[in-house]
Amino acid sequence: MSLADKLKELRNVRNWKQEYVAELMRIDRSTISRYENGKSIPPYQIVLQFADIFGVDKEYLIEELDEMLKNANTSYVLKENPEDLDMEMIRRLLAQTPSLKEPLLELALFDNWTNEYIAGILKAVIKEHKKFRRMT
Repeated sequence: MSLADKLKELRNVRNWKQEYVAELMRIDRSTISRYENGKSIPPYQIVLQFADIFGVDKEYLIEELDEMLKNANTSYVLKENPEDLDMEMIRRLLAQTPSLKEPLLELALFDNWTNEYIAGILKAVIKEHKKFRRMT
């Protein structure tokens, strides 16, 4: 069952309207509708909030989110411009270091501000590592 179907079913079993769920979550009703119709993929934190509100184990919803992201984001990014040399380097890096894949996929769950913040941290760590390498 898809994440959209699970969300709709969990709400309907409780006889809750989308407006009520939206009010509980402090988001717009149309956003709930897009999640339930599969038109939008909810961020990780929103999925956790759904699990909390519906009183279900987060894994029940997260497993569907993981599957959606595997099918959506990776194929989109890699097909965006296959001739791009940066993308080729990224593909090689992922092939050489498979453990990078999971944290990179996690980034797809965050908003742009959080991704920029994490990118800044990563740049700072790389800069410090380069300094340290020159010293040794």
